[in-house]
Amino acid sequence: MADLAAFLTSSTAREALARRDISAVFGILRDAGVTQSRIATATGQRQSEVSEIVSGRQVQSVAVLERIADGLGVPRGWMGLAYTADTTSPEPPPRKAPPDPTAALLDEDFAERVIRAKLLDHGITVLFGKPDAEPAAPTRIRKDPTPVPHRVGRAELAQVTAVTERLGQLNGALGGIPVTDALTAHATTSEALLDATMDDPVRQQLLVVLSDVHRTAGSAAAGAGMQDRARAHFSRSMECAGAGNDQRRAVVSLGRLGSLELRVEPSEALKFFRLGAATAPTPLTRSVLQYDCAVAFARLGQADDALRELRWAAESFAAASEEPRPWKHFAAALSSSEGSVYFALGRFDRAVVALSAAVEGTSHAVVCTVANSGLLAAAQLRCGELRLGLATAGQVITLARGLRSAMLRSDLAPLQQAAVARRESACQDLAREVAALRRAA
Repeated sequence: MADLAAFLTSSTAREALARRDISAVFGILRDAGVTQSRIATATGQRQSEVSEIVSGRQVQSVAVLERIADGLGVPRGWMGLAYTADTTSPEPPPRKAPPDPTAALLDEDFAERVIRAKLLDHGITVLFGKPDAEPAAPTRIRKDPTPVPHRVGRAELAQVTAVTERLGQLNGALGGIPVTDALTAHATTSEALLDATMDDPVRQQLLVVLSDVHRTAGSAAAGAGMQDRARAHFSRSMECAGAGNDQRRAVVSLGRLGSLELRVEPSEALKFFRLGAATAPTPLTRSVLQYDCAVAFARLGQADDALRELRWAAESFAAASEEPRPWKHFAAALSSSEGSVYFALGRFDRAVVALSAAVEGTSHAVVCTVANSGLLAAAQLRCGELRLGLATAGQVITLARGLRSAMLRSDLAPLQQAAVARRESACQDLAREVAALRRAA
């Protein structure tokens, strides 16, 4: 199998060998027509191992590196595994070589032995309460970059999508604080895939997948009260969707940017919502932005404009009867917006009807259930439905105790205010309990 060395005499191959980048070395052989089966036979590896290395798995074991060098028929010195004058091989590319590869290897082995000794001493310290030699230093996790596959295909896209969906479900069940950093790290790792080799259709689909990743990360950051990070994620989500030619996702991310402003400055949020409604590619997407516009107008106290937008939103939704819903409980989100409009306008009886429908459709996500149920309980108390309001509020408090979400502070404010406005002792107790929840969020 020594004839494989004939494919590894170029400057590119020599540099890859010097870096011990076996993934690149195997890639050069593959491009030259050498099969993975032949490489596996030559290097004494299973074909599955060769496939993993080609896909980006790093080889760090010195013994494995030596076996690969011998199997490929290249001098170990080309990989810095031994000293060799190499007088008969082609001249290496002009680059600064280490003065003594053997000494560098010995230094590396010595460093590994020191690390292992410290780890063992650390175990003794933890288990027995005192070190064998000297106190172990606190463990620090290095933020090394995650390995990226040499080539990206549909399987990698499916993996990114699956992780996004699971972390998104945790965000809905636990609140944004526990998962925000995980989603940001997931977004960073997924973005690194853009540097890998892939076909153009896969790259376009990757950009669409990245849009979903950043939108989910932005939602978690918003729930954690991290406004700037949420803005960055939503903005990047919009960019990825645009680069991936997905206008619908771009408009949805623009709407999420508006939702961040809605809590502090409805007039600014309205600008985002109106732009999104004007550029929405489908009636269903337009209806969502029109519902958002209605909420913003209602919070600004502009009842006529709010009701007009609400009517337009309903018409757009009706026109989209044949359009596939982007997720299972999509209609519940629209009922939630409608309920928010009527609540802000003081039409609490209409708010109760819409919010009751929203609660029924969002029972799958605790965060949404708390937001909708909290506003429903407030509307019930405002309508004088004391028994129903207190019962709904009790459910809200039970669920909210399991959440870690800074967004609870604003979501539960209407319920606290509605309870304070009532003179009954049960309502006053409720007001104090909600205030304590909001402080702890």
